Amino acid sequence: MPDLRSPTRTHRRFGSPLARVSAALVGLGTTRVLAQPAPYPGGADTPTDGGALFSDYFFLKLGFSFMVGLAMGFALKIAFKIALFVVGLTLLALFGLQLAGVIDVNWGGMEVHYDGMASWLGAAAGSFFGYVGDNLTSAASFFAGLAVGLKL
Repeated sequence: MPDLRSPTRTHRRFGSPLARVSAALVGLGTTRVLAQPAPYPGGADTPTDGGALFSDYFFLKLGFSFMVGLAMGFALKIAFKIALFVVGLTLLALFGLQLAGVIDVNWGGMEVHYDGMASWLGAAAGSFFGYVGDNLTSAASFFAGLAVGLKL
């Protein structure tokens, strides 16, 4: 009786059970297995213009609130990147000029202004999200679109 704890010749050769199945399929002449996508509504084989992301089905299923959130999230992501780039370059210039002795920067005063601006921005963002939640038909769909837009 063979020892079941020791790897068999097949296991040593192919590794995992998935590798054995793959090797068996190659032996049968089948080199790949493809999963078929779900059919589109209406029996169409391919999505309409623009691909699956911008198909009529996609827009109708997710709704206007999701699309507004998606557009705003994508625009906010780009705006944040541009703003961070400009602020970073400005701070690098200030550090360099202070290091060279050209200017003297009051970092404590700058911190007070930053804290005030950050608290104002937090309050403004809270009121904006409250406004959006009250005026769009589906606030959850908007916030899902916003998250996807920020992730794109």
